[in-house]
Amino acid sequence: MKITAPTAALQEAFQILGAIVPSRPTRPILANVLANTADGNLELLATDREVSIRFRVAGVTIDEEGQAAVPHNRVNSILHETRDETVVITAADGHCQIVSSDSEFKLPTESADDFPEIPAFDDSNAYEFDRGDFVEMVSKTTFAAHKGKHRYALNGVLLVVEPKKVQMVATDGRRLALIERKARDTSKAEASVIVPTKALEQIIRVLTDEEEVIRFNIGENQIVAQTQRATVSALLVEGHFPPYDTVIPKDCDKKVDVSREGLHSAVRRAALVTSEESSSVFLRMGSDKITVSSAAPETGEAKVELAVEYKDTEVEIGFGPEFLTDFLRVVSDETVRMEFRDGNSAGLFRAGRDFLYVVMPVSRE
Repeated sequence: MKITAPTAALQEAFQILGAIVPSRPTRPILANVLANTADGNLELLATDREVSIRFRVAGVTIDEEGQAAVPHNRVNSILHETRDETVVITAADGHCQIVSSDSEFKLPTESADDFPEIPAFDDSNAYEFDRGDFVEMVSKTTFAAHKGKHRYALNGVLLVVEPKKVQMVATDGRRLALIERKARDTSKAEASVIVPTKALEQIIRVLTDEEEVIRFNIGENQIVAQTQRATVSALLVEGHFPPYDTVIPKDCDKKVDVSREGLHSAVRRAALVTSEESSSVFLRMGSDKITVSSAAPETGEAKVELAVEYKDTEVEIGFGPEFLTDFLRVVSDETVRMEFRDGNSAGLFRAGRDFLYVVMPVSRE
């Protein structure tokens, strides 16, 4: 194999693939990127056996076709330090050479035959997402997914495809985020699968065109997504997602609209005097105002007031401040609606018509 490639494009590709290449691979081959040339194109492949990427690099001249498994970290570092606009990479006989105008590197390579097989995209029976819808749905759900090693079924986002709508849902057991969009193609079969958050985040990273359409294959145990310059595949998360419909409060009789920016600022300021032992902020809805407060014996007290239109009975409810700021950070609407029943029941937050967020309350200690 011999190629001449734009340094910047190649470096960007290796940086993106770096999120997939494992830092402690279970097999040595997984620390490598497979460079493969075919039909006059260069495709770079990386996998951690759960999530995989096929990334197409533009502007490459193929002098000799072939393939080689090159060490990711070494090549990435070399490209980062290279000053030339292009580099020449040659691979043969268990080594690859990276040559620029003032440098030459020779690195050992692994056998390309040892690299795991990565699924290709199947054009038939593909689901489609508009780029804007997909990015918004991912950004408004992945933050609420479980981050730990336990509760495996919650370590992903539930993707539900129905004839008239598509939903993404994520929960870590203490909060739940749900967003809904109209189905792009009402003729597609229904599907309900749990997609790893890592895979969804990688799909967003490889998007470029604002008008791009993302296409999906959903199989029995994997999902394969195709964008203009990459194919991302992932094993689906095993297990049963909890019945999320039962978590969404249906009897909230106290409702108030509030400025997203004002609430975000108030929660952040009240959180400044929280502590590890007293880590909650409390929202008290009273006559035409919301008071956001916190108190900790070792750090002090805070109180911030927001003007709102509220005439209902007074109610106070406490939350972990990060649960509120995580939600408010991904919302772009000027106002959000808060709905409550009492201080001991889950709070329901809405932004627009299709995004809702449920948070379990905390009590005063």
